[in-house]
Amino acid sequence: MNKPLKYAYLLLVFISSLFSFDFHISGEASTFSKFGFDTRKYNPNKGIYPTESYTTIMGELNAQLNLAEGLDVAIGGMLNALVYDSTIWQGDGPLGTNYIGYWAGHSGQTLQSPKFYMIHNAYIHYEYKDIFGIKAGRYETTGLDWFSAFNQGVEFYAKYNGIKIWGIFSDARASAYNDWFWSYGRYYTEGKPLFAGGINYSKNGLSISPYLYYIPKSLQAPGFNIAYDTNPDFQGNGFRSKTTIIALFPIYKNTNANSRDTTVFSQLLGKNAQSIFIKQHFDINQYNFGIIFYKNFGNANGRIGIYGDPITYNIWTGSVYDSGPSLSNMIGKDALSGFLYFGSKIQNLKWKILGRLTDSPRSDEQSLALYLAYTFNPHLNAGIKLEYFRDTTHKGYEIGNAPALQKDNTSDRSHAMAHITYIF
Repeated sequence: MNKPLKYAYLLLVFISSLFSFDFHISGEASTFSKFGFDTRKYNPNKGIYPTESYTTIMGELNAQLNLAEGLDVAIGGMLNALVYDSTIWQGDGPLGTNYIGYWAGHSGQTLQSPKFYMIHNAYIHYEYKDIFGIKAGRYETTGLDWFSAFNQGVEFYAKYNGIKIWGIFSDARASAYNDWFWSYGRYYTEGKPLFAGGINYSKNGLSISPYLYYIPKSLQAPGFNIAYDTNPDFQGNGFRSKTTIIALFPIYKNTNANSRDTTVFSQLLGKNAQSIFIKQHFDINQYNFGIIFYKNFGNANGRIGIYGDPITYNIWTGSVYDSGPSLSNMIGKDALSGFLYFGSKIQNLKWKILGRLTDSPRSDEQSLALYLAYTFNPHLNAGIKLEYFRDTTHKGYEIGNAPALQKDNTSDRSHAMAHITYIF
């Protein structure tokens, strides 16, 4: 435990004992592995761009203190380490720190030595009867279409009679998980903060939410989320249909004809773009199935789309040799993707089969994945994913730092991912 976290933890213990406040300790220990099936050595001269493997071990400790009804503070720290990294012997490595420990300072723009620890939770939170809430500090976000993981900043909401006003300010963002560990920085926002806000109206299963994302001197992106749920209180019995439509319309600032995106693809940005996401989901008792359509018109994800994405499935499933931290082309310029899925929950076992086709100017992808998750008890759970993944990058585009391709290149991105987590 580093000194700031230790002192904060002791302070919370002291305050709790002095004033008899409710004090709660929680945490987890976890290990994660990705196993790439193409284990050849990296050789761009022969068109060989393998898929990496890596294993992590993570520990997390959180302390939460309830000061009054609806008012609490928390402090939490996390350690994560690479215990295996195949890129060391596959060549052009080590590259495992693109996943675990990547650190480019608060600006997110200046690469520095890896950091394998962080204070990921450090916040004060107040909520009044589901009418008003505010949270400030470092905390995990939920429920946002285009921003996920951990935020350093503040967010609030006010709700009345089915209408909710919300807003968020992000000074920096972090990923604090067993498979992805980046400390707080302004990655992909050109070193600038991010603002977002909107209004949500909900009644009788219908939800309408217009919103705006804004990065100073970089972009303004109005959008909306419209959803209709025929059975909002579905508990695993009967029938349910939920339709979701999400759209984003980024307008880029301070650009010219040669401006590129801030993602790892470095494609032309343009002045504006559009993104539309449509999901039709069905539940029949314990079974669920659905279809997803996701289309970018232009480079709609060029400055925001990897801070969070409505797909909800992992978009970082390619190769570290291809696009830095293995970003999929499904969020690339002019990309079109279709998904089909089917799954079920049987007691403590969840399973899902997901198929995906992606067509884009840069690359075409075909994927078929099996997800399995099992909860042994409230403290122990495990999961595994097996995925067939074929990726064809087209002539004229670059793979990683290699020169532009002289012909199409097809790579095997098939892999397995697994985790075991103990929660206390």
